[in-house]
Amino acid sequence: MSGLSPVAADVVRVVVGLGTVVVLPLGLRLLGDRAVPHSRSALWPSVGVLAAVSVWLPVGAFAALLAVPFALAGVVLAGCALRVRGFSTAIALATPLVGALALVAERAGWGLLGFSGDYLALTVPHMLFAGFGACLVVGLVARTDGSRVARTAAVAAPTGVLLVLAGYFVSDAAELVGAVVLTIGLWCAAAAAVGLVGSSGARALLRVGAVTIVVSMLLALWWAVGEATGLAHPSLSWMAATHGVANALGFVLCTLLGLRLLPRAPEPTGLTYAEVGATQAGPLPDGYRHLRVRHLLMPGATALDLGAVGDALLRWQVHEAALVEVIPDGPEAVPGLRVVSRPGLGPVYLPVPCQVVWVERGADRIGFGYGTLTGHPFRGEEAFTVERDAAGDLWFVVTAFSVPDRWWVRLAGPLTVVGQRLYLRVLARGARRMAGVRQLGGVA
Repeated sequence: MSGLSPVAADVVRVVVGLGTVVVLPLGLRLLGDRAVPHSRSALWPSVGVLAAVSVWLPVGAFAALLAVPFALAGVVLAGCALRVRGFSTAIALATPLVGALALVAERAGWGLLGFSGDYLALTVPHMLFAGFGACLVVGLVARTDGSRVARTAAVAAPTGVLLVLAGYFVSDAAELVGAVVLTIGLWCAAAAAVGLVGSSGARALLRVGAVTIVVSMLLALWWAVGEATGLAHPSLSWMAATHGVANALGFVLCTLLGLRLLPRAPEPTGLTYAEVGATQAGPLPDGYRHLRVRHLLMPGATALDLGAVGDALLRWQVHEAALVEVIPDGPEAVPGLRVVSRPGLGPVYLPVPCQVVWVERGADRIGFGYGTLTGHPFRGEEAFTVERDAAGDLWFVVTAFSVPDRWWVRLAGPLTVVGQRLYLRVLARGARRMAGVRQLGGVA
């Protein structure tokens, strides 16, 4: 940290330790296990301690080695960004990895993407506080408040963080635009936070955070304007000792502590949509993407064929034959049964929880429908049925209505439809296998 004054360098080291040992574990506890597995584990502050120690050691292999566990923790958190609903919270979980990689490179004495020395050193607290801390605060405030101001903050703050990060590679002017957008987002979050209802201690902490971020971001704007225009502005050392400390202690830490003192609303655990059972009786509700797919299983089927393949469907054997991993709470689909699909590759998978909402055993149709539970990347309902038409042909039919419920699913856009149809083709292949077993006499 040779470009910073000795005092400012020590301030940065202390702030990094505060971020890795206190702020990050505190934020993960507030998010809970639904967002980050084992969010209360002692491993999070433990790897933070190693990172905090590394910044006080001479640059070299040993200092870099101590920072590696924190980088691995950053990889885990970046993966968890796919599990959360809010854009701001997702960016909060992704940014520690950027700071951790900068920390390893700086401690090893390497360059990273054309940056080295002070820029890498200052990237670490920036990603821990303007990235993780600030975006997490904004996401938690938006989840608690839900007002238009809070929703604006939840979009502007993470967008500003990304724009500032992009500005490192583009220009000082681009970084200034990011600073302006980030400031708008954080000031909106502060305005929403002071209106939250809680204990006197919680309100006091939230107000301290709100006042601090107003002053702190004025300093950030002053510095960004100076960098972009050449006008007089504070030095990096002065910014680290003022803006950096104020943002870390006054805004992020105080606001997180204030949010922790607020009464916690119970986590929703039920169905995430209102139109329960619409895939059975119809019509499919407006406001969702509709899907209806039919695959021929067997021409000239009998009622016994329908019953055999239908039973296999209700007993999850169609999913098993398609090599689709499902973990149901019971051996057969019944209303109220919870089932978790696990799409993925090997140990890397995404848990997709659903609940069976209806089961039908009719003369011409057998199947079930299940709806999305909290934690599912979509909201809606999907039905799987085996149907025998008037000509005696046996069909595997999938009927669904859904909308994305995760930021990354919304970003994927039309690709989600492609993925859904590929998934249904895989299931249809499993149904055909069960029908083939039936034709060969292997199903009773």
